[in-house]
Amino acid sequence: MKSAVVRFVLLLIVAFAAVAAWVLVSGGDDEPAATPLLARLYTATQDDIVNVTVQTEAGIVMFERRDDGWYFAESPVPVNLDRWGGVVLLLSGPEVERRLAAPVALSEFGLDEPDIVSVGLEGGSRVEVRLGAETPDGRNVYTQLEGKPEAALVNEPWARVLRRLAAEPPLPYWYYRVDSALVRLFEVESADGIVTFLLGLAGSDGGPPDRVVQGDAASDLTDAQRDAVLSVAGGPPGFGMASWPEGLTLESAGLQSPRAVIRVTYELAVPLEDKRAVSAVYAVGERSADGDGYYAATPDSPLLLTFDAAWVEEALSLVGREFAGGG
Repeated sequence: MKSAVVRFVLLLIVAFAAVAAWVLVSGGDDEPAATPLLARLYTATQDDIVNVTVQTEAGIVMFERRDDGWYFAESPVPVNLDRWGGVVLLLSGPEVERRLAAPVALSEFGLDEPDIVSVGLEGGSRVEVRLGAETPDGRNVYTQLEGKPEAALVNEPWARVLRRLAAEPPLPYWYYRVDSALVRLFEVESADGIVTFLLGLAGSDGGPPDRVVQGDAASDLTDAQRDAVLSVAGGPPGFGMASWPEGLTLESAGLQSPRAVIRVTYELAVPLEDKRAVSAVYAVGERSADGDGYYAATPDSPLLLTFDAAWVEEALSLVGREFAGGG
């Protein structure tokens, strides 16, 4: 009898140890099950992506990969890396949230007049994604691959980032064509002196008026004066960029001793996490060979710039202008 009791107790101990070991290894019943990977709308290797075209109501923009990075197509202008970072990864293919049957009418999903993202690959093949309307909850976007009747839902932020490339192209910060309402400092220096405009001081909540500083004197800008400055401060309407032509030097372009130096600080339309505003400086030299502009340069780019002649002359006229403001 005693031996039977001993065997029973030993069996209980062994059973308890087995259960404890199973719980320890499995982590308990509360451990969440692994989530299966979502299928992708298409799959492309990042190294195989050589160009991309984005077409929306805002316009068409094209980019191409070169040996030293990504550029605007058929242009010497590189993309802004602060904005471009992660774009090629997105172009490798979005996850499909849900696959849908072919719509009875394309307009049902906003695919009758879609935005288009066309991804060019090594070897000449392309993947064309049509972007339609957002779902009612705003979390996804209806999409369709070129040549495929069925539709699919992809994450809305994926579509938003790519659509923004056309609406707000990722131009480098030195590319001087900005919304003048975002300019906070505009300064022109020439042989005749220097004039500095402090703009957007009031903000949406009110505050001090915009100011002009000439030498030791500072005064408020009238509305008319402010409008005149803003018509120039956003940058030249004609803006050329090219590699330096053979035979043209800093000295012959008038950039060794420039006729003007222009400084600008402007807020970003969409602030980055660690950057809300940027500054740029430009030297302005002699008239270009065709007479339509003035040669210019910035330390932020190796390219030779050309600013519209009328714009440069209007900017230079601000230096000697009288600004009799409100004190």
